[in-house]
Amino acid sequence: MLHTHIRRTLFILTAGTLLTAPAVLLMGCGEHKAESPAAAQQTPAHSIDERRAALTPYMEATTAYNSSMLPLSLAVSTTINELRQGKHPTSIILPPLSKLSRALNAAHDVPEVKGVYPDVDAAADDLHTILEELAPLADQMENYYAAKAYTTDGCAQADEMTAQFLPLYDRFVSAYDRLDAIVTDHYKEMRLTQIDAMHSDGRENAATFLELRTKARELVRMLRSGGHDPEATEAKIREINTLIEKLPAGTGYLVTYKNGINSLVAAVRAYNAGPPDPNKLSNVVEEFNRLAATGNNVDVNALDAKKK
Repeated sequence: MLHTHIRRTLFILTAGTLLTAPAVLLMGCGEHKAESPAAAQQTPAHSIDERRAALTPYMEATTAYNSSMLPLSLAVSTTINELRQGKHPTSIILPPLSKLSRALNAAHDVPEVKGVYPDVDAAADDLHTILEELAPLADQMENYYAAKAYTTDGCAQADEMTAQFLPLYDRFVSAYDRLDAIVTDHYKEMRLTQIDAMHSDGRENAATFLELRTKARELVRMLRSGGHDPEATEAKIREINTLIEKLPAGTGYLVTYKNGINSLVAAVRAYNAGPPDPNKLSNVVEEFNRLAATGNNVDVNALDAKKK
């Protein structure tokens, strides 16, 4: 079975500005993805710039955390499983919880954040409350194992800290997934609003390009559950190809982006061709991140430039 943390790698979020947002692959940290209530709520009456300013600090915080978790995921899961089983490992790898806590504190202190998205504020506050207790404990555990203090106390302190850590960690998983899902849903709302506005303004190529980026993200998200559904994957690839055909031939970064789509599709098909393989999944992640970086360099505003 594909590892839980690797499966969760395929939760994608876009951070930064909406037109040139650096989409990156994110990974939740728990066993089940939280369902976000954001879509069912009315977005407060704020401008797109105000909403973006309020959301960006939290997007950046979760992006940094999830990106740092990607190479740690297997080791973290191994540690957590050993602790749950009552084992006494000689070393541990835990998520960078103190770093996440500092990033969330910084986001909370941004004046533009407060009051724009009450659900984001509430989810962030819940997560902050948990991290206030969990992050220092995780640091203490890492220091304890790094110093091999378990050799002097017969693992007594290890057992005590583990008993405190595991229930807090489970609460963290739920709270983090909730914040991650809410932030992502609000981003998607903004992206759809932007695409609709482009269609209304007759900027069909720009709208198509943003739709293409969205479909590429959806393609990778389809692997998130760890299951294989080649038919659904191929259907999404056909949607992507249809959008590519609508775009102008282009030059420079647009051509590179189209080539990157082909590389991503090849990586996804390779992953789907056999049993779940973390290495093949890593290839999908790498191709998507390269594609996202290229997409940021495409001048969206020039895609509908009028002919002279």
